Amino acid sequence: MTTNRLRTRLAILGTAAALILTTGTVCANSAESAIPSSDQLQAQHEQKQEHWKHGDHGKGREHREARKLEHLQKAAVYFGISTEGKTAEQLQEELKAAIKKNPTKWEKFKAEKKAERLARLQEKATRLGIQTQGKTAKQLREEIHAACKEHGMKKDQKEKSKSYSAS
Repeated sequence: MTTNRLRTRLAILGTAAALILTTGTVCANSAESAIPSSDQLQAQHEQKQEHWKHGDHGKGREHREARKLEHLQKAAVYFGISTEGKTAEQLQEELKAAIKKNPTKWEKFKAEKKAERLARLQEKATRLGIQTQGKTAKQLREEIHAACKEHGMKKDQKEKSKSYSAS
């Protein structure tokens, strides 16, 4: 008998919780249906723009595969491999063979790409006011990330203060 009572009580509590959650969702939806102010819309738009500005967020698999093909084509051109009409898989196989055949050229290619990456990081760090002298790519990436994160936090704080003053 006690297990039946316990089951009944749990069923009642579960139903009550579901009703409460449903009511909360309905209230939240009705609040969202109210038209937000233009300042709020502008802040949301800027926040979304900032989020999608960096990296490959939301661009999907096709974009990643296109970037992969682009990188493979650059490497193939460096090794003197024809890229016309070839898929990423075909290029990858030909590059593997070329790398086995000439590993020193591969090491030189990797060193050039690392140097290009370091130059881009140094340029971005300089724009952000970060000292670049004697720093590795890893150190620059970490400092750039911290600076961007800090900038984002400051921007969020400004937006919050705007929303408090508007209400």
